[in-house]
Amino acid sequence: MPSNTARIGFLSCALFASTLAVIGVGSWQSAPADVRPLTQYEKVGRAPLVVWGEVTDGAHRFAVIKTLEVLKITIPERPGESFRIAYKLDSFLRTPWQDKISFGAGERVLLFLRKFTKEDGDQPEGDLYTLMWGAEGKVLLPAEGEDARVASARTFARIVAEADLDQQTRMLREGILSGNPFVSDGAFEEMLKQGLGDLQMIHDLVLMFDAPREPTRLFAMRMVRQIVGDAQVAGRVIPARQELEDLVRGRAVGDAAPAFRVEAVRTLDVLGGEAVKAFLQRLAKEDSSQLVRYEAEKCLTGWDSKK
Repeated sequence: MPSNTARIGFLSCALFASTLAVIGVGSWQSAPADVRPLTQYEKVGRAPLVVWGEVTDGAHRFAVIKTLEVLKITIPERPGESFRIAYKLDSFLRTPWQDKISFGAGERVLLFLRKFTKEDGDQPEGDLYTLMWGAEGKVLLPAEGEDARVASARTFARIVAEADLDQQTRMLREGILSGNPFVSDGAFEEMLKQGLGDLQMIHDLVLMFDAPREPTRLFAMRMVRQIVGDAQVAGRVIPARQELEDLVRGRAVGDAAPAFRVEAVRTLDVLGGEAVKAFLQRLAKEDSSQLVRYEAEKCLTGWDSKK
């Protein structure tokens, strides 16, 4: 028979193991699910060197890149007609959820770079660079859509180079109207992140509810919601509020895309009011989409306490 001391020790270990299972190892380190990939706008803004290039050699110690265009540079070491990238050590030391870094001859790529630096801080002279953020520093460009992707990086480089923040905001607002989907989506993402929308934009955003691209419609509804929420917190009057509410209610029941109707429901939640509450109660019971019913029910949870 085991002694009482041994039994207590065993029970303590079991309890500790159970506690670990409940709270999770992630309590001590960031889980990969918590890591949000950088947007292209953020990459352009943060990288000191952005290059559009073509891989001429990816089979040796360094990848060799032919420079097609330097899109942004804020460091003195400008690449020439070709340059090298040290990447193998970064690929070996990558975290488990990051992709392996590789280069294939003939690939056309967008590269987000910095000057190669040794462990002792020394930066060797010459044409040697390394990727920012590991595998995220290399974007493989498909043959179809390459020009649009490069043009978006070029546009973002112009925006981030603008020292006047008000002018930056104006350029981002122009960007959301771009026919280039990479520019439009990137500008929307950045404006939402920074909260740059204002009440004067609502009219144009509402028109985008009928845009041919689904991402544009979703971004437009999210921005309307953010603008309305910010205005209500600041105590500002929302122009034609009732008309806006009626329009969003119509979209919540009449739009063909469940994902867009979910966004409309979330916007109604921000608008608030007893009429909206009654409307959401009906949606939660009767809507044909489970996604919409769930979102409506979710918005109604604790409604009175959060309004």
